[in-house]
Amino acid sequence: MTLQNLTIAFIGLGRIGSGIAKNVQASGCQLVVYNRTPQKTQPFVAAGAKAASMPREAAASADIVITCLMDDQSVIDVLSGPDGILAGLRRGAIHIGTSTISPHATTRIAALHHQHGSHYVAAPVLGRPDAAAAGRLSTFVAGNREIVERARPVLETYTQKIFGLGEDHSRAASMKLAANFFVVSFLELMGQAFTFADKRGVLEPMTDLLKAFLGPMGEYVDRISNRRYDTPGFTLDAGLKDVRLILEAAGEVQVPLPFASLIRDKCLAAQARGFGQQDWCVFTEISRLEAGQAPR
Repeated sequence: MTLQNLTIAFIGLGRIGSGIAKNVQASGCQLVVYNRTPQKTQPFVAAGAKAASMPREAAASADIVITCLMDDQSVIDVLSGPDGILAGLRRGAIHIGTSTISPHATTRIAALHHQHGSHYVAAPVLGRPDAAAAGRLSTFVAGNREIVERARPVLETYTQKIFGLGEDHSRAASMKLAANFFVVSFLELMGQAFTFADKRGVLEPMTDLLKAFLGPMGEYVDRISNRRYDTPGFTLDAGLKDVRLILEAAGEVQVPLPFASLIRDKCLAAQARGFGQQDWCVFTEISRLEAGQAPR
């Protein structure tokens, strides 16, 4: 597949989506962009992309459609209805879904494409906006092997590492949730450790120690140790959505996740304090508040 001969539609130009779309456009393809807030399409149009007025129009000329949206419902909504992707997408075209959504929604989306005669590649991404812009995301991929191989050159434009998970689409969603559970649990541990270190007067050496070991996680070390949560890469509101998906998916297979339940409650407490649009690691502030430290 030669990218220069492809028309790719990109739907959802948020913090992660805009970085992915930048790398896709740099591949030399013909890019069509759609976003609910049209102003976000302007940098891509200025670089040669075409803006569409609705998902159906974006999909109509596309060989491949990529979506990067918030949750189950937003993906279903943009896919369905008279103005949705499936209303414009030709048979045989491919939809790459990069969003973090539930396993059952992933299965439903794959079934809708099968009924339509098009193909779905479940490909949720792991990484923050800077990694998306630099083409260094990790991607968990599941779907028909032949279709995944057709989509691979596009995936490689924004991905540092592709994890192949077979043909069951829901496995990609499950893997992303498992990875997010590990990350958010680590943030909770980091928040507790920094609270303890701060009150014992060893916050600075603890920060230096963790930064030396954690590599890409060093951004979180700085944010949590210095209590700086503005300029979010991923908001608390979005993070709570993921924690709820983790708990839902775990419940479906009878796996208790007490850390996830604890983190959900801390996220709710942080939301109640007005932190919803700050970086998602702001929920670690609750450990500090519970330890009697003054609000930041």
